[in-house]
Amino acid sequence: MQEEKSAVYTVILGVCLLLCLLMLGNMLMGRADTGTAPAAPEEGDAMEFHITEDDIASVLTEALPFPVEGTAVKISRDGTIAVTAAVTRQALTKSNLVPGKLRTALLFLPERCKLYGAWSAAVSNGKLSLACRTIKLEGFALPEQTAQALSDAFAAQWNTRMEQRDFTPQTIQWQDGEAVLLG
Repeated sequence: MQEEKSAVYTVILGVCLLLCLLMLGNMLMGRADTGTAPAAPEEGDAMEFHITEDDIASVLTEALPFPVEGTAVKISRDGTIAVTAAVTRQALTKSNLVPGKLRTALLFLPERCKLYGAWSAAVSNGKLSLACRTIKLEGFALPEQTAQALSDAFAAQWNTRMEQRDFTPQTIQWQDGEAVLLG
């Protein structure tokens, strides 16, 4: 009888732990490190600023507080910027992203975790802004605050680059593989 109670309590504890880890998984990402500026080429005359898939991959690699691998970016004609990358569990553990108790949740993630995000871009008042449509780590949606921080950090890096080149965007045009800001 005592062994049956012990087994039931163990199962209940396991289920509760799993549910807690799933909820905590949504909070794995905390802040973006915006200390470095991206390298975005400007092509043609001074009235255009081109942002390619490689440029966005470079910004992502520099902006995140942990290293990513296998970064792939897709810019669609409909204005969607989709990004996939892989991050290791060890890199997440070493980053400032996962404080104390949330590190336990990392034990239940695979060694290589898939990071996926999709953004849309707009130009307003001479500045580029990015709106996060979704951002997920291993299928779990990350908090809105994290999505907004990443979006603001990426947009700030592009705006700084354009300001350095004395370029003020007025509109954006989408092509497969490239966004063209017109000034």
